[in-house]
Amino acid sequence: MAPAPIVIKCECGVETRGRSGETIRCQGCGLKYNTEDDAHLFNVLAASAQRKFKVLSRMGVGFVGLIALVGFFTLSYPGMIGGALAAGGLWFGLLMPYMKKRVLASTTARYTPTITASRK
Repeated sequence: MAPAPIVIKCECGVETRGRSGETIRCQGCGLKYNTEDDAHLFNVLAASAQRKFKVLSRMGVGFVGLIALVGFFTLSYPGMIGGALAAGGLWFGLLMPYMKKRVLASTTARYTPTITASRK
């Protein structure tokens, strides 16, 4: 996973941009911020969220397929097409965006960066 871009706001008020996992030096006062530990935690949580998104997508495909089969066995081909369209719209248009927001909210609630400065 590529390192995430971050912005460090120093005690002196200067904002310095960098990448997670690097040691970032403040451009104003010269304090160093080590982001390596937070980068590891961020990568673990991002990988967890990606796995959950993949599971949600696969569940959606299974749901659409199941409803299409039910439609096929009850109303033949028009039922299959209508069921697949309705289930796809329901899952990918309404349910999945809602569930993705919940996953992102729970992930960001677990991640609170604590980066401390050092003069060395």
